[in-house]
Amino acid sequence: MMNVFRSRTLEEWLAALLMTVVIALLGAQVVLRFGFGRNMSWLEEVSRYFFVWAIYFGFVIAAEQNRHIRVTFHISMLPVTFQKIILTLADTVWLVFNIVLIWQGGKMFYESMQFPYISQTTGINLAWVQVIVPLGMLFISVRVIGCMVARWKYGLDTKDTRVD
Repeated sequence: MMNVFRSRTLEEWLAALLMTVVIALLGAQVVLRFGFGRNMSWLEEVSRYFFVWAIYFGFVIAAEQNRHIRVTFHISMLPVTFQKIILTLADTVWLVFNIVLIWQGGKMFYESMQFPYISQTTGINLAWVQVIVPLGMLFISVRVIGCMVARWKYGLDTKDTRVD
């Protein structure tokens, strides 16, 4: 049983916790609305925020397991060295894209802190919700770099060439 707990990453635990909170909040909203005829508007909004964060942690999990979306069928027909080169080039382009999102997301967070956009139902600054964009891309970039290093150090993983 303890192996199950140790075999999971922090991102997996956070994504699972966030999705559990989303389900609990939406379940409470359904019970309140249809069971008691009451409505709490903040439940839906907060569940949406937690859902966005859970999605970004899901992206990190996919990047860590090298299971992000890409077409690799044609690449799998090439020799292993060319496969590594092409996948590394593709991941490098992805890292450049992530750097742009980290930079622009950081600017957006900074500007949102200077000129806050306050949620109407919860009263929180939405910068704290939107900060997941640069943070998520940073975490994804770290995992992608780890996959790139592992690809060259240990060889191609079967996940690299599987068509999903």
